[in-house]
Amino acid sequence: WALETLGSGMRDDAQTRDALKRLHQLDYLCEPHGAIAWDLLNEQLGQDEVGVFLCTAHPAKFKESVDEILNLDVPLPGPLAKHAALPLLSHDLPADFGRLKAFLLG
Repeated sequence: WALETLGSGMRDDAQTRDALKRLHQLDYLCEPHGAIAWDLLNEQLGQDEVGVFLCTAHPAKFKESVDEILNLDVPLPGPLAKHAALPLLSHDLPADFGRLKAFLLG
């Protein structure tokens, strides 16, 4: 496809939540970015057109959001569940180069 034939757009948080709920009512469990793609596709398709939207992540990647929006407990896929109980090794740092440098050198 030529790039100019691809559609794009954006949704705010409320629209994203609504799209995720409507998609779930169709028995399709999705993640927020996929729900946005689906919503925009439906908006942009002509009357006799068919389209494709792509979801690039499992809903569990956005588990907290999806669970809260849909009032669910999205099960983690096996490989992810295996690692979910491991200790978190990341560190929260402010967006400040000096603090990053001090952390790395400390």
